[in-house]
Amino acid sequence: MKKIIAMLLGLMLLCCAVFTAAGAATEDTKAPAEGAEATEVTETAETPAEGAELPYIESEDQDVYISATVLTEASYPQVCISPYSSYELFARNKKDPWYVTFPVPEGLRCESFSVDNANFLSLDANNAYEIYYQAADRYSYEDFLLDCEDKENNMLMDGSEKVAAYISPDSGRARALFGLDEIQEGAKLYVQIHVQHLNKKEDAEKAEILKKAISDEIARIQGSMKCVKMDKFWTDGAYKGVKLYNKSLPGNYLVMDMPEITFHFTEEGFGGQVFPVDVDGMDVKAYVCKDREKSVDISIDADTYSYVYYNRDESEITKVTLSDGNEWGIYVANEKDGQPYSVHAARVLTTTGSGDDEKPIYLTVQINASSSGLYWADVDAFTKDLDVIAQSVKTAE
Repeated sequence: MKKIIAMLLGLMLLCCAVFTAAGAATEDTKAPAEGAEATEVTETAETPAEGAELPYIESEDQDVYISATVLTEASYPQVCISPYSSYELFARNKKDPWYVTFPVPEGLRCESFSVDNANFLSLDANNAYEIYYQAADRYSYEDFLLDCEDKENNMLMDGSEKVAAYISPDSGRARALFGLDEIQEGAKLYVQIHVQHLNKKEDAEKAEILKKAISDEIARIQGSMKCVKMDKFWTDGAYKGVKLYNKSLPGNYLVMDMPEITFHFTEEGFGGQVFPVDVDGMDVKAYVCKDREKSVDISIDADTYSYVYYNRDESEITKVTLSDGNEWGIYVANEKDGQPYSVHAARVLTTTGSGDDEKPIYLTVQINASSSGLYWADVDAFTKDLDVIAQSVKTAE
């Protein structure tokens, strides 16, 4: 459900961006919100001292939300999101690398994060709620407030002071929109708080709970928000890899180290350190980025579904045994003139269920070079790069 909400919010912001770009009026540039800071000084994400062992971005189980896992506190130390996409930040150097940062909400744990969003859960069963943050490069207060159904009673702020906010008592949600004109005129930070277990409360009490929740969060963000430039994404060089909990896996953890890799493309010389930019349950997206001009993205997931094997004819899949000792199936998703540039590969990690209900859990890896116009000469060349990634992935306790 949380992934669906995040997807719908992302689509909403995207639609607003398209509408604005098509000619909608943009907000006038205003002074930064009280407490917000912008710096023109380029910053670099902190990295551990030389010789120190790097930590993992690690998740663990919890017992408040069904099937969700949360990151340890050290794995997501502060909210750090950008109004720009991975493509703009890592593949084409189209935008200055601006990010908005502020502290993690007290008492909440990060469930998932990406370049432009992060979702947090309260682990207090008696006070269950979640907060979702997303940055967008173009969004107007007017479009945001269109979804406020009762402006007289539910609209709290109209955007005139660089913040708009309203509540939706029927759905248990409160929303706010902050201006990020320090980064770009029209850029915004969207915040949604979803308070659970309000169904049995009276409407007036629902409204008061939501008003207090969003008002407190607005004050907290206004007092701590900063807009900064960073040469590197905050995970780049700061973590050894990811260690993700799943009770269905042997040892309960999927571990992926972030290797240094030089790709076997037809164009020589592209490579670098792999760094994660998106972690959500058992799904990971990572990048190798060179001078913010070219990049290759690597997606990894563990699931009973695999893009390699779903509705594929055997003739479409190339089987290879890699140096990790496992048989992998390889499916070329996209190619040009016989040269692949987006390829999926999968192997069986373990099985789940029993008897007729037994299903394989696949580890699926996609390596995609489409954003940079890079190609492998053939599947054999891709296999050499897959082998490096395969050796970095394992299950562990």
